[in-house]
Amino acid sequence: MKPTTAVARTAKRRLPLAVLLGLMFLGGLCALLALNTASAAMEVQQRGLTAANASTSDTEQQLLRDLAAKQAPSALAAAASALGLVPNQNPAFLRVNQNGSVTVLGSPVPASAPPTPTATPKPTVTPKPTVTPTATVTGRPSVAAPVVTVTVTKSVTASTTKSAPPASAPAGPNSHPTSTAPGGH
Repeated sequence: MKPTTAVARTAKRRLPLAVLLGLMFLGGLCALLALNTASAAMEVQQRGLTAANASTSDTEQQLLRDLAAKQAPSALAAAASALGLVPNQNPAFLRVNQNGSVTVLGSPVPASAPPTPTATPKPTVTPKPTVTPTATVTGRPSVAAPVVTVTVTKSVTASTTKSAPPASAPAGPNSHPTSTAPGGH
């Protein structure tokens, strides 16, 4: 019976080592899973920050373009005229000399505002009906026959003619044929 007790003792000693190695393996896998999840979360956060940075950079570029457009001479002139300022045809400039004295260059003349244009009202044209004389039947008053004008516009497609302009070409005055119905003007 001694051999069975010796086998039981060695089995008891090896069992904790196997359990310890299994727990270490399981703990390592859990740690690896946690690190992988944290890395993925940081990657998502980094992509969000990169997208926000790109959006902010685009906004900055747009604001710089707007500022440059507003600083252009034509934009400044338009803004000045909107405020009622007028350009001076005879400007004068001040030049500060080396000794601190000031010299006036040009002849200073106050700017005069051009006369403000007054809007003249346009006369309105009221169409008057025209009556065309017609033959009268005895005993009946004459009644004017209505005149009807019909304009037919036909689009030219690529399937009907080979020399049709492309769809993106601007329509000119001769791009669509027009015809008048019989009896029209």
